[in-house]
Amino acid sequence: MGALSIAREIPSKHPLPILDINYRSRQLAFRRKQVSDWMNLENDQIREELRDAKVQGEIDEEYFATRLADVEREGARQEKEALATYGMLEGSDPRIAPLRRALAVWGLTPDDLGVLSIHGTSTGANERNETHIWNDVFTQISRTPGNAIPIVAQKSLVGHSKGGSAAWQMIGLLQSINTGIVPGNRNNDNVDAEFHKYTYLMFPSKSIHTDGIRAGVMSSFGFGQVGGTALVVHPRYLLAALEPSVYEAYKERNRLRYLQSYKAMSEMMTHNSLVKIKDGPPYTPDIEGKVLLNSLARATLSTRTGQYSFTKLVTEQKVALDQVQSVSDLLSDSGSIAGVGVDQELISAVPSHNPTFIERNFTEGEISYCQTQPSPQSSFAARWAGKEAVFKSLGVTSKGAGAAMREIEILPDESGAPRVTLHGDAKAAADSKSIKTIHISLSHSEVRHSKSPAGFND
Repeated sequence: MGALSIAREIPSKHPLPILDINYRSRQLAFRRKQVSDWMNLENDQIREELRDAKVQGEIDEEYFATRLADVEREGARQEKEALATYGMLEGSDPRIAPLRRALAVWGLTPDDLGVLSIHGTSTGANERNETHIWNDVFTQISRTPGNAIPIVAQKSLVGHSKGGSAAWQMIGLLQSINTGIVPGNRNNDNVDAEFHKYTYLMFPSKSIHTDGIRAGVMSSFGFGQVGGTALVVHPRYLLAALEPSVYEAYKERNRLRYLQSYKAMSEMMTHNSLVKIKDGPPYTPDIEGKVLLNSLARATLSTRTGQYSFTKLVTEQKVALDQVQSVSDLLSDSGSIAGVGVDQELISAVPSHNPTFIERNFTEGEISYCQTQPSPQSSFAARWAGKEAVFKSLGVTSKGAGAAMREIEILPDESGAPRVTLHGDAKAAADSKSIKTIHISLSHSEVRHSKSPAGFND
């Protein structure tokens, strides 16, 4: 009966906002903005310290680079925490059953479950227990009465496996969700009258061709109270949440992985090496202690032997000096930099997937350039941060997404370096301050942060 805990909750009298995907989207956007603001605050503090160090003639670039790297790591941690809270709904709430919470991550409800795969041992004790538990689960989480879920009984299809019954069930459930077909229980000539009271359950004897299955659930009960349940959601819910360029990159990686796995499986079947028995760890006795004490120790695969080993241990974590150098370059100008602005954003916080946002804030030239880059999302985010930095360097307060960002254009010059061109009101504001040239540096770390220092000559 322990499986009932997936439906354990004390129902709330009113709808809970955390289960509303639109509410969570707003909270996540707000939290990301907070993280970006915090990173900018820390960045300003470091920039002031860097300025003071320059005056004193004592700039320790590695120290400042480490400080900047720590800010980025903390920003990444804070964003992951926000994603865990509002994206994956980590945590617990006595008013929300674990199964309801897992479905709500993808904007689904108990009524969206389209298939149930049960262990189905064909024994009296299991049949009564398993069906009784699932009917109670659907009752507890308020599945709509009359919306019976079709059941696939594992062993009526494949017989009694000697082991790995749950793995067989999972494979079958994945196939059912991907195809939209619920296989019938062919030997189901009649349903025991005792099951008629379980109104949330249906035992089809013929296959059901649906118009699509959003999600399915399975249970596998074994001897000694060993068992478990699993929820499977159709992959389109995950893939649809990806930014287009990320999705295209995923498809290419997925294609390569498929080819590599096919090759590996073919070789294992040909050489009868499906199971490889290890005769020792991937490290030699003389470096065992060093490997286990080194948090950066990583094994590498030898293409010659096909074995993993520790060939070289990293003794220190490298820091990138280019981030502090971008600020240092601006400050090292021979006294002609009259204003400096720095902006740092979470790349994920810039809605580059939104066509309206892009058209309102970027020129046609910028759009064409960014869309041809390996990571359009990073390129758009870098220019967005750059435009904000230009605002700051001019001493003008940005109005965020509502500002006239199209009037600040950032494109590469002949050498590939970013160049700022002002139009309209932005140009008029610069002319009123006799600003001749705007210097800017764009950078980003992987796909998480975009940072853009900017300064001008008067």
